Amino acid sequence: MSKTSSSRKRHAHEVDKNGHTRNDLNHKVIEKAVKKRKKTVSQFRLKLNGEHASLSIEPNERVPLTLTDIQYLLLHSLLGNLNLTESPRWYVLDKCDGIKQTACFILEGISIKHWERHSNEFENSKNIFKNFVEIVTPSLYSGSLVQELALVPLSEADKESLIYKYGSMNLALEARKDLMVMMKAVFPIGNEVSPQINLQSEDKFPRTQLILSAWQLIEENYPLPLKGKLSHAYSDYILTKDEYAPVTATSPLFGVDCEMCLTNEGSELTRISIVNEKHKTVYDSLVKPYNQITDYLTRFSGITKPLLENVTKRLEDVQSDLRSLLPADAILVGQSLNSDLHALKMMHPYIIDTSLVYNFTGQRTRKPKLQTLAREFLSEKIQVGNKGHCSTEDALTALKLVQLKLSKSLEYGDAVHTNRQQYKENVVKMIKTPQVALSIFNHMLEKKKSSLIVGCDDITGDYHTYLTQAKESLSAQLKKGKPKRIKLVTVDGVNEVISSFKDSIGDFNFSMAHLKLDISEEKELEEIKVIDTWIKNIWDCLASASLCVVIFGGTSEDNGLAMIKVKNT
Repeated sequence: MSKTSSSRKRHAHEVDKNGHTRNDLNHKVIEKAVKKRKKTVSQFRLKLNGEHASLSIEPNERVPLTLTDIQYLLLHSLLGNLNLTESPRWYVLDKCDGIKQTACFILEGISIKHWERHSNEFENSKNIFKNFVEIVTPSLYSGSLVQELALVPLSEADKESLIYKYGSMNLALEARKDLMVMMKAVFPIGNEVSPQINLQSEDKFPRTQLILSAWQLIEENYPLPLKGKLSHAYSDYILTKDEYAPVTATSPLFGVDCEMCLTNEGSELTRISIVNEKHKTVYDSLVKPYNQITDYLTRFSGITKPLLENVTKRLEDVQSDLRSLLPADAILVGQSLNSDLHALKMMHPYIIDTSLVYNFTGQRTRKPKLQTLAREFLSEKIQVGNKGHCSTEDALTALKLVQLKLSKSLEYGDAVHTNRQQYKENVVKMIKTPQVALSIFNHMLEKKKSSLIVGCDDITGDYHTYLTQAKESLSAQLKKGKPKRIKLVTVDGVNEVISSFKDSIGDFNFSMAHLKLDISEEKELEEIKVIDTWIKNIWDCLASASLCVVIFGGTSEDNGLAMIKVKNT
């Protein structure tokens, strides 16, 4: 053995005081570096609500996400964790500040059914992505996917303005985003455009800002006409109207409260009361369950056996009465109204829940009792004595609480909102004339971000509307500084969309390729293989630390899906 090789062998086996060889130490350094890298790279994973929408769940057990959920993810990846006072409801984005690019690839005309029929052909997609979720998309109700993805306030200055006003981007999105955009994904809402109207004379802000969003309805266990698990659970529920009118700042409020008794089948409706804005009772009826009552719960319900003895009205009679009574844009008001709607076995889009718009603790999960709210804000005593609650009294109390809040401010009586005051010293001066609706491209007109939109002329025209609005907003607010580029590329064919997107994607913070497809049954398998190749090509051209979201836009019969992953190699 040569002197050199002997020296190398001896050197490799040198040990430290703990008995570790140099090779051991080198391995430990490498392991430590790998662990450190894992701690610093961005990662995406599903939370419980995301898992409920996952394609790994049986179709009849899924609770689909909405496009609003996808918007929150895009917003989060572009803005980071700044002022996210509440964590995202369906995902975790670890180390999101490390994300350098966000890429979104949208394919309209392909649905979750295409994925299910040709799962084996999506070999590349399944190798790349691990998270696949079902989403409710506008194709189901002839809506605009462009509109629903574009209407997200993302401008740096606008972001600060909205945080200044609402306390967090979560609250800003809930309050400012077009309510019809969200609700049309779930309920049959007409397309009539309401004329510009003023507030009700007593209101200081639009009552629509108190209405729960679609995902809040899901979160708060309100019955919704969705597919999957919720469709199975609510198969015997009916809508309050066959079609709804768009809700406005002058849509009528109705206080609603129900009383229930226990039967051998569970909790069932035994009384319902409805009051209007003039505090007049417009509906009050006892209801006799078909099933045998095992506990009248008189201490809470006020219902006794003699009260129901001669009652002939049944649940279906009440449902019919309400469908006739309520106008198409009625806003229902109540305390934890989800339980009342379950008792009624009815679904309604416009809800104001006093247990959410009033709050003492600053935590949405800790809800105050109606009795406490009445005492603290109305100086009234309700639910006293041992004869049980009065549904008329409770419905009126909830209505009064909402009317009081509307006469004050959005923050009134809500610690979640009033906590936002602490943000104000850390945020720039609020823009004096905020826009009614802001688009994702307002953000791209600031110094720090740039955007690329690629599509054929059947798509880019829709995006051009939002780009124009963003530029007008920039001019109107007299913002200074040279803006970064917003590049809107219109090409002639589908393959050119992919090639143009790949060639330019590395130069922009936010990139979106959008295609409208018309998949024929005869060539379906062939076209699916091509789509899978497109997805791989786009993924391969992404730089490290990029969030990639692929959206199948669904069809008029079936939901869509989204695939999400952060690229870290």
